[in-house]
Amino acid sequence: MAKDYYDILGVSKDASEAEIKKAYRKLAHTYHPDKKGGDEAKFKEVNEAYQTLSDPQKRQQYNQFGSNYQQAAGAGGFGGYGNAQGFSFEDLFGQSGFSFGGGFEDVFSDVFGGRGRSQNQSRGKDIQLEVELTLEEAYKGVSRNVELDIQSVCEVCDGTGAENKKTKQCSTCQGKGYIDKQVRTMLGTFNQRETCSTCHGKGEVPISVCRACNGMGVKRTKKQIKISVPEGISHGQTLEMRGMGEATPYGNSVGNLYVHVSIKPHSRFERKGDDLYVTQDIVYTTAVLGGSIDIKTLDGELTLKVPKYTQSGKVFRIKDKGMPHLQARGHGDMFVTLRISTPNHISRKAQQLLKDLQSEGM
Repeated sequence: MAKDYYDILGVSKDASEAEIKKAYRKLAHTYHPDKKGGDEAKFKEVNEAYQTLSDPQKRQQYNQFGSNYQQAAGAGGFGGYGNAQGFSFEDLFGQSGFSFGGGFEDVFSDVFGGRGRSQNQSRGKDIQLEVELTLEEAYKGVSRNVELDIQSVCEVCDGTGAENKKTKQCSTCQGKGYIDKQVRTMLGTFNQRETCSTCHGKGEVPISVCRACNGMGVKRTKKQIKISVPEGISHGQTLEMRGMGEATPYGNSVGNLYVHVSIKPHSRFERKGDDLYVTQDIVYTTAVLGGSIDIKTLDGELTLKVPKYTQSGKVFRIKDKGMPHLQARGHGDMFVTLRISTPNHISRKAQQLLKDLQSEGM
């Protein structure tokens, strides 16, 4: 029974070339034998369908002969798995020609399990820390020392894995750090570059193995790290310290340290962005007659002049007395809300004076 190529690719009979190409890419990625869960038989079938439907002439023959298509097209010279006649990389990638060291490898890396590299690009483990600060510490900036039990670069051999840091050329890869292999697929034979397992991509091996790290270039150690938190940091922000995470064996790159900052709520100030908000109590006489009051800030005290007849709830804006701008000049502002306070007890003389004022409509 003839195969339904449209059904195999999951497209309609009037599907465009772009739709056919898109369907093929998806299915080839899914069923490729080299991938986990791949299916060689289905991959062969998908490729056979694409070779037919991607070629206008072959597609026309298929549409015309239907169940007799295989016999009619037998003389056309196109086959399935193991025969790449009629297959066009230009159809698949939208470009003519390809290079095993360039764009072709990038496009096909997902299907064939990734391209080889001359160096092992694995990176060390990132470390996550949380630091809790007071608002005062966030205002001025602060340094914290933390001790981490991490895998670090061996200080004896500087990560070379070699005693006295002396190395020689790797005989397995001849100092290149990689080995080229040929991989046969249904599309032909391809060059695949793999990291040398002897020197781990470095091209050199120790003359004598470092005894401190057994040639790994790393060892477990307790390390003191100084964390400098800049002034103006906000709650929820993260500091990135590159190269301060864990190291990987054989001299590969080191991970990063990420410091997540949290700021404890303040008993007096509320922060909104880089502005600070505070409520200040004043006595009734100051509100009516005017005067000066001292206000505490995160950087000392200042004097605020209160005009006559100030109403409770009046807001005063004091420029540049808020939080420092992070990694920029200047500060936010401070907003002071005045609130007239009522005393819990006053003398008889004061009571009489208030009664006199009350009688005058005050």
